[in-house]
Amino acid sequence: MEELTTSVRHQHKFSVAKLQRYLSAESRTVSNNDTLTVRQYSAGQSNPTFLIQSPSDSYVLRKKPPGELLPGAHKVDREYRVQRALFSAGFPVPQPLLHCTDAEIIGTEFYLMEHVRGRIFRDLRLPGVSAAERAALYVAAVETLAKLHSLDPASLNLEGYGKGAGYCKRQVSTWTKQYTAAAHRDIPAVNELSDWLMKNLPATDDEVTLVHGDFRLDNLIFHPGEARVMAVLDWELSTTGQPLADLAYFLMPHYWPTSMNITSTMGSLKGIEGIPTVEDLISIYCRVRGIPSALPQLNFYLALSVFKMAGIAQGIYARHLLGNASAPNAAQFGQSDTGPAGDGLFLQTARGQDVLQQVKDFMRQHVLPAQEEVAEYYSKHAQSPQRWHTPTVIQDLKVKAREAGLWNLFLPAVSSLSQLDYAYIAEETGRCFFAPEVFNCQAPDTGNMEVLHMFGSEDQKSKWLEPLLKGEIRSCFCMTGIYTTIHALQRHLKSFKYMLHVTGHC
Repeated sequence: MEELTTSVRHQHKFSVAKLQRYLSAESRTVSNNDTLTVRQYSAGQSNPTFLIQSPSDSYVLRKKPPGELLPGAHKVDREYRVQRALFSAGFPVPQPLLHCTDAEIIGTEFYLMEHVRGRIFRDLRLPGVSAAERAALYVAAVETLAKLHSLDPASLNLEGYGKGAGYCKRQVSTWTKQYTAAAHRDIPAVNELSDWLMKNLPATDDEVTLVHGDFRLDNLIFHPGEARVMAVLDWELSTTGQPLADLAYFLMPHYWPTSMNITSTMGSLKGIEGIPTVEDLISIYCRVRGIPSALPQLNFYLALSVFKMAGIAQGIYARHLLGNASAPNAAQFGQSDTGPAGDGLFLQTARGQDVLQQVKDFMRQHVLPAQEEVAEYYSKHAQSPQRWHTPTVIQDLKVKAREAGLWNLFLPAVSSLSQLDYAYIAEETGRCFFAPEVFNCQAPDTGNMEVLHMFGSEDQKSKWLEPLLKGEIRSCFCMTGIYTTIHALQRHLKSFKYMLHVTGHC
């Protein structure tokens, strides 16, 4: 999956010139003569993250959000410290390059790290990969987590990084305070969960390892062609404490109901072919760590994970209300799946929202103004062979759409969009009869391309799929006469049944 960036959002803009002067003075990798480009990562809900590119190199900058922040949150200095220690120990993290506490440079404290190229899977269900690769990716992830928990914080020079034993009580207390400070409305079930957790703390809580705090599949960068973790990201919540809290948080999506989507990329993992079971993942984790596979009080740690997720969601929504959210879909975290259809349901990913806005802008600026010219063309050539030719204006729009990256949006393997993401985009392009063709998303080519992509031989893909994806040829869909007859009979039978029903004869 490609890394997704957008233009820097208004609330997170900073002086690129100041940054360049600072980096050229502090780092040998950036020169004052370089031209720096800055893009903001679409994903990520906490500390704003940016891709910094010079003519020769790429870096990632992570900073605090602007404005008023929750107490104890967004400690980028801790992220920098733990990544520096782990990188020195050979654990897969991006190499941290520098840490800047001078808010005069870009408005807040920040740190710079290397840019690791690889695959980031924003959808935990891993669409678009084989069942075997899904299994391998999840195994690699849980093995990496076990290796993290096998490290000795003292040997990493991370003494004092956390408070050690008593982690669970501190976590319940911390997240209760965070939730209370951020909650925009009272949710009795969350209050009850907080009370239950405090009354059911583990009898022993003295195991201490380095804890990531937000270990999810979408916080990992995988090798471009192998099921191997190249970097673990987002260390904001890291500390020292009970490692089973990390494991339970990683396993949490396996327990979500199939009807529930936290976001459109974080649905239930139940029934997804290839994703290992909870039992298998626990077995692998324990084998790597060399500990017994019986994990006491796993239910407590799962409940703690759900409670933490509620606190995180409320914090994200609070930043949305304050106007300093890091991601464009932060508003959805204040919505509820218990409301009427459409209120919190069918939510797009950040990528989907970004592309939808690009499509809307393109439609408004280019497609809709061309409607009159296209209609005039087809009216003029209604009775001539020219009616089968594509007007020049549509061909020109195709070139613009492709240059803008708005091409083959219907195909997840190409666009990285979910079906739900594309549904909103299809609704938008449906406002103009020729718009789908502009984006190479027209029927019947979309269905034919999907069939070729999923089931075509290499020769068929080379001969037909590639030219279709490039918009060089068109395709058709044909029905046999017998199929047409059966289809017509079915429609007539349905109409007959409806007539009997409305007239009281059925």
